[in-house]
Amino acid sequence: PQTEALACRAVGLLPDQGRAVDLCTGAGAVAATMRLRIPTATVIGIDVDPVSAACARRNGVPTLVGDLAAPLRVRGDLDVVTAVAPYVPTGELQWLPTDVQRNEPQLALDGGADGLEVLRRVIASAAELLRPGGGVLVEGGGEQDRTLGPTLVEHGFGGAQPWCDDDGDLRGIAARLDPDRSG
Repeated sequence: PQTEALACRAVGLLPDQGRAVDLCTGAGAVAATMRLRIPTATVIGIDVDPVSAACARRNGVPTLVGDLAAPLRVRGDLDVVTAVAPYVPTGELQWLPTDVQRNEPQLALDGGADGLEVLRRVIASAAELLRPGGGVLVEGGGEQDRTLGPTLVEHGFGGAQPWCDDDGDLRGIAARLDPDRSG
């Protein structure tokens, strides 16, 4: 349920004949939602973990195994890039609920010292994959919208829009690649 807002926002950005990739797809929930809501779009998942990729495939998502965008040959023509990448700072993993620590692989949670190691790489990959005007949507927490802002700008993204849950906690960030960007 915490990722539902990201999936719904991604659906809103994906045109009928659009193309999207869900990086760090895990079980494929975001990609499956896009495929279900816009069946004429092309949506694939990518995950570094073969077990997660197999799970996403069982959930009806064509999924590649690899590190972020590495398995893709397309560049500069996608409409949407989504990612629920690891974003918990390493030092805060111990404070996660016990069920999360027990059931989620650390690879899916540990975002490095500031929680943004993988997210920064996702933004860089999205800048290569998206067409000008395309959108990137990532899950995040804390004040990561502010911390990730300079990385978004550096890679040509503007109009970053964070969104929060009902408690006012950051849940994610969406941004568009500058429409005037020439690649």
